[in-house]
Amino acid sequence: MKTLYISDLDGTLLTKDERISKYSLDILNDLIGRGMLFTFATARSLVTARKATVGLEYACPAILYNGAMIKDLHTGKLFDVEHFTPSQIDFFTKFFRENHISPFVYASIDGAEKVSWLKGTETDGMKRYLSRRTGDERLNPVESFDRLFLGNVFYFNCIGAKQSFEHFVGDLKKNDCVRMLFTQETYQSDYWLEIMPKKASKGDAALKLKSIVGADRIVCFGDGENDVGLFGAADESYAVLNAIEELKRVSTGVIGYSEEDSVAKWLSKHCELSRAE
Repeated sequence: MKTLYISDLDGTLLTKDERISKYSLDILNDLIGRGMLFTFATARSLVTARKATVGLEYACPAILYNGAMIKDLHTGKLFDVEHFTPSQIDFFTKFFRENHISPFVYASIDGAEKVSWLKGTETDGMKRYLSRRTGDERLNPVESFDRLFLGNVFYFNCIGAKQSFEHFVGDLKKNDCVRMLFTQETYQSDYWLEIMPKKASKGDAALKLKSIVGADRIVCFGDGENDVGLFGAADESYAVLNAIEELKRVSTGVIGYSEEDSVAKWLSKHCELSRAE
């Protein structure tokens, strides 16, 4: 059986320093070098995922933006992306305007990936997001609200205080055409309201990636709400000890804390290599 191993990053594989520890890197790279099919599924983009996984040997394409995109980490080749339809863009243009929200809008514009936002409307959380991405070629501040939605849009992210979004989150969850996540930012007090096309999820992307790499089964690791779909798509799923209770309930088992290199330790004992040593 050919097994694809998929780990979440923040809160699962990464330390609080937003890096993979040297101990985990040594284990993972040794196993990958001997044939382990390993990748990650994250809310991060290609740019920030690469920063967080410096030193990791990339064996398979990665699942990015909570499943909206599958990309090759070496070449940047795009294997799959889910876009919003024109009617959905019309809906969200009106929705954000009426609720006085300035989102980050992720889109492909003239073949280039861009993150647009309305200049001058940045929340403290947005400013922190931008400060950590200085020099990122995706950043695209715009001067007018309508220019936020140019190109093929595949992801919205709104960052701010929880109370800024609570009054409409319930109604938005009922929208059958999109997928929404409303979670506290890892390592911070702000909340992220992330909105994706309905078919964009870690679980859907994992099944696509399984087919791309020719795997027979999926084993995954995670900690948060955005990993529930991934666990549902997997043959085996393991929650770290710091995971939310909902994820622990649907997991095959619970391993140690993310800070204890628990994913790498589990793999060192249990992973099945895709080629004979």
